[in-house]
Amino acid sequence: MEAARRLREHTLGNPLHARALLAVLPPAVLADPGVRLPAPESYRRPFARRLHDCAPATRRLVEACAVMGGPCPLHVAAAVATGIDEPLNTLEEAVAAGLLRELPGRLVDFPEPLARAAAYDGIGAGARARLHLAASRLADDDGGAALRHRAAAADGPDEALAEELAGFAAKAAQHGLWQEAAAHLELAAGLTESPGRREELRTAVLEHVLVGGDVIRAAELAAARNADPRPVRRYVLGRLALAAGRFDEASELLGEAWRNAEPGFAADVAEQLAWLHLVTGNRAESAHWARLSIEQPIAGPVARPYDVLALGGASGAGAPSGSLAEAVAHLALDEAGQACAVLKRAVTAAGAAGLPHHRLLATALLAVAEHELARWDEAVAHAESALAEAFALGQRWLLPLLDAACVAPLEAKGEHERALAHAVAAVSAARGMRHAMGERQADLAMALLGAADLPAGASCAGAGAFVPDPRPARVEALVADGRLEEAERALEAYDQDRPGGDGRLDPSDHDRPGGDGRLDPLDQDRPDGGARLEAKDAAEPGHGRLGRDGFGERRRRQAERVRLGGLVLAARNVPTEAEEAFGYALKLVEEGVCPLEEARTLLDLGRLLRRTGRRRAAAERLGAARAIFDRLGARPLAERCAQELEACGLEPPATVRLGLTPQELSTATLVAGGLTNRQIARELLISVKTVEYHLGKIYTKLGIGSRVALAAKLAAYGPEVSFPAGEAG
Repeated sequence: MEAARRLREHTLGNPLHARALLAVLPPAVLADPGVRLPAPESYRRPFARRLHDCAPATRRLVEACAVMGGPCPLHVAAAVATGIDEPLNTLEEAVAAGLLRELPGRLVDFPEPLARAAAYDGIGAGARARLHLAASRLADDDGGAALRHRAAAADGPDEALAEELAGFAAKAAQHGLWQEAAAHLELAAGLTESPGRREELRTAVLEHVLVGGDVIRAAELAAARNADPRPVRRYVLGRLALAAGRFDEASELLGEAWRNAEPGFAADVAEQLAWLHLVTGNRAESAHWARLSIEQPIAGPVARPYDVLALGGASGAGAPSGSLAEAVAHLALDEAGQACAVLKRAVTAAGAAGLPHHRLLATALLAVAEHELARWDEAVAHAESALAEAFALGQRWLLPLLDAACVAPLEAKGEHERALAHAVAAVSAARGMRHAMGERQADLAMALLGAADLPAGASCAGAGAFVPDPRPARVEALVADGRLEEAERALEAYDQDRPGGDGRLDPSDHDRPGGDGRLDPLDQDRPDGGARLEAKDAAEPGHGRLGRDGFGERRRRQAERVRLGGLVLAARNVPTEAEEAFGYALKLVEEGVCPLEEARTLLDLGRLLRRTGRRRAAAERLGAARAIFDRLGARPLAERCAQELEACGLEPPATVRLGLTPQELSTATLVAGGLTNRQIARELLISVKTVEYHLGKIYTKLGIGSRVALAAKLAAYGPEVSFPAGEAG
């Protein structure tokens, strides 16, 4: 990826020049940002002829610009070139010959990167050194330009200059400029005479490239012979093996580095061992190494051990503000809004520190928080962009987690096939690396899609938190399929795993026919177990959260549990008790505790009211639900409300011209949106056979015979008959 990017930038995408360079340059050279790319012979020869036809002063100006690199002031280029009496006339000739171009502010530059390469390649070694020395005397060295010019002018080893370059690299690293630091260290390695010092510097180059996130380039550097015997090299190679997904190799190298660790990098070694144990499934060992990292006398400059603790489910007490650990704590308390705010700061901070692996993790968790807020477009964009960047950088150890993070928002948007592709990719990547954490998240993602059973021991607090708990969706699917006994067993298992047991069934209810899902009425008046809050609780910040005990999170999950019980009751044709359950669930999430769950409950209650003949009451609840979904940007759920409202017969019908019943129109719209018959059955709370029956009637009435033709037919009726954009057919 890096080689392709550099080649495209160097040739401006010209296929002839790109092919010419590919024929003579190996991929490692193309990918190495420290190697200057040449111009192909087919470009260099005509450029050299034009340059030769110019006056000597013009040739000197062009050569000086080539040495300076990038746009530079005309007077500076003329000073470097020396002997130019009339710079404007000289520039005029160079521009007329197509060698240079003039920019606003009397800046000069080459018309394209290949022109600079051709000009630079044509300068003799001695003249090039003299020009670099002249440029070094005029350069502002805040950015290291003078040092780079001096290094380019050196005709042999220069220990003093090598140490100056290494010192500049240290300052660049402090500002998160890891790749720039690596480039200066590479120059320093080329100027030192000591083989041992040269290998130490090249180990540092490898570390800086790796910390800067470019695992592919780091792997190419690591392949070069280096006899550096220091434990720090074992640490750097172990870090590379971890990022590349070679966990056995990482364990051996990092273990050896720890046994011989020095204070300066012990915290970093311990943190890498913490990550290694987290991804390989040993959360206790992960927490042990993370705490060891925290306890080291010298903090690692790029270590984030509190993040490892949080992602492993351990206490992150003491984590710095704005960290992933703080965001994970908010997510655990169902405070997605606060988590979003923290994660946006974390993404920015990790970018400023030049730490792509932390930035990518923060971006994936941001997608998780956005999914909880029903901002599914934003969640998909963040998760897929993080995945693409991780792939381009070679950060293989992140791929299963990032693929898994894409699944829930895509499924929520109705893009089941894309979601399934990500879940399958997560499974494949995790199993290929024996990435236990990634495999668990991938299994949860597959269960969320209904493509696999729940993994053993699935928990609301599953390691990693990149996939929401799939069990509520599983219960809804079982209800939609009419598998009510299985739905009840799934609810019971869910209850047993949830701390505190909020919303659990009254055991006596299990003996009542159709009574499953009914709450103990006493719960409604118990201060510790039901919906009622003390007056002081309502004033607590955090969307109704009671102090620090996560009561807001418990209320939201309790409401979800009660709503699911209501669905079971509705399916068992116990409408009075189902309505009571939905009403109780609404009390639990009123006052903004969780708008998304409130809207889901209103939607389910509206469906129940419509099916029991109370259409105006149903329309009121459905309209309120649609308003919340619209505000949240939850378009698929808003569309479901619209379908139910139309079925109430109180909205302007789009069925008149089509000749369909409201139920048939709802089915047709979902078919045109790309849903399968089973998915439609789940959406409309009907059986698959009923969907098939409706579809047959629709085809007959419209005179068509395929789903594609149905999508086209509905599209012809414009906005009256709408379905998700881009999903037709």
